[in-house]
Amino acid sequence: MHVQRLFVEYDLCTTFHRGIHADWQAELRLLDSNRYMFENEVDCDVTFFVGKQRQIVTAHKYVLLSRSSVFYAMLCGPMKETGSIDVPDIEPGIFQQLLRFMYYEAFEPNGDCILALLYAAKKYAVHFLVKKCVKWLKNSVGVEDVCYIFQQAHALDETDLSSKCLEFIMDNGHSVLKQLSFKELSSGCVELIIKQKELCAKEEEIYEAVKGWAQNECSRRNIEPSAGNMREVLGGLRSHIRYALMDRKYFADRVVVDDILTTDEKLQLCRSFLVSDDLDSTCFIKTRRKLIFKQMRRVMRFSSLALPCPTASMTHAIEFKCSSRVFLRGIVIYGASSPSFFSRVRIEIMDEFKHILPLMNCCKLILCVKFQEIHFNQPVLLEPTWYTVILSIENTNWNTFCGDKGEEIASIDDGVFIKFRDCVLSKGSKHASMGHIPGLMLSN
Repeated sequence: MHVQRLFVEYDLCTTFHRGIHADWQAELRLLDSNRYMFENEVDCDVTFFVGKQRQIVTAHKYVLLSRSSVFYAMLCGPMKETGSIDVPDIEPGIFQQLLRFMYYEAFEPNGDCILALLYAAKKYAVHFLVKKCVKWLKNSVGVEDVCYIFQQAHALDETDLSSKCLEFIMDNGHSVLKQLSFKELSSGCVELIIKQKELCAKEEEIYEAVKGWAQNECSRRNIEPSAGNMREVLGGLRSHIRYALMDRKYFADRVVVDDILTTDEKLQLCRSFLVSDDLDSTCFIKTRRKLIFKQMRRVMRFSSLALPCPTASMTHAIEFKCSSRVFLRGIVIYGASSPSFFSRVRIEIMDEFKHILPLMNCCKLILCVKFQEIHFNQPVLLEPTWYTVILSIENTNWNTFCGDKGEEIASIDDGVFIKFRDCVLSKGSKHASMGHIPGLMLSN
């Protein structure tokens, strides 16, 4: 005899009250039975007063004991609770989500409440829910909310989530530091961020972000954001800013005027700009941050190579502009066409205000190769504005390759492109369509 199984509609509560199938226990699996018991408050024996409004939420002792060691200690331990239980630090909606997971493993992540749900899961040691929340957050980290997530992960001692957030902040430092959420971080979290050598941001940006944080901290403490008060709330955070690597004009116009540093500290740093060895490394850090980059791209602007041509001691230059912020990690130049000639060259990068950017390891010997890559010891962060790369050749009467049919626009990837134009500083070829600088090495 064939017996057809009766499947109950998913809306169990409605089904029962309609009288379609009164014997709900016979047709439901375990989790569905738990759901029915919870949603219909069938014979509940534990009462909670949840949130500031003390909303009543009921549950079953058996489920609580079987799913949480914290609830087990509260209900069965030597200091067990008697009567109703107050839960003032969790909102009713979040507490309901917690219980739904404990009863039938329902997980309904929402960006507006996921951190509160993680807090509840950690408080009551519902470890499977903790893992789900952490996994969801790790896959959802973005510029706008990473500071909030990082702060909560740090407070809850979720090291994996905290490390994921810190890694994201390192890679996107220049954007994250501008977020209002950065100002809401604790001093401990701010220190964890700005002390990292991998933080991808200019020292000027770091300084502005930390100063904004100090102003906000003064407001939280109900004190005036004076230079002295800001210096006090910053404390040791000031030592993690690498002032010696700042643009000198910025340091003079902003840092000195802000007066967050003491007079002695400012004098010491001013001396360091004049004499590089005069900086006391125990007070201020002068080593550059080790930036983390995406894959480097070599952007070449010539479609053909001209015949080897003689050149005298001269300067070659080209102006370029990136469509978005990128890192310049080096340039590509043409090498000597004969092994019997050699020359030393010097590379300089100048911004639109005619300031020469600080470079390291920018003097090289030209080799007998068609293309020669010159890598900078430290990449240069470029804004979407015009820059000039200058190649100065010291030797005279030697042959080098030369580019022809140069492109005015070259693309990198992800929609990023570079524009090139003529430069009046060039004493060789003055047209962007020709020259001795065929390419740039960039990374996003």
